[in-house]
Amino acid sequence: AETLYRQAAEADYAGALIPLARIREQAGDLEGAETLYWQAAEVSHPDALPGLARMRERVGDRVGARALARQAADAGEPYALFRLAQMREQAGDLEDAETLYRQAADVGESFLSIERRWPYGLDPDGSPTPPWF
Repeated sequence: AETLYRQAAEADYAGALIPLARIREQAGDLEGAETLYWQAAEVSHPDALPGLARMRERVGDRVGARALARQAADAGEPYALFRLAQMREQAGDLEDAETLYRQAADVGESFLSIERRWPYGLDPDGSPTPPWF
């Protein structure tokens, strides 16, 4: 599959860049994957910025990851904020995860994890609503 994606990318088919980047990322070639994500970003592929945010988070660049996720959300891809929030939650940084979940919700992301985190919603002051039963 990688060979075919590489041939397609070399033939200027931008749609091959993201799958190729994911293959490189899974193979542990983070530098190669990041290069491909940047190439995809240059042609405005919608999955490029979320991929780059994920890459930055994996190498510990939390500021860069947040900036790229925010840029993706501003470009109409709020899932990047949601995914970054999940990564921060899994890392045990619940405070930052909550901030990112709120940002994702503010730009319209309504995945189940947000509902799981605040099953009774939020009060007007932004605090989690306690169970009503």
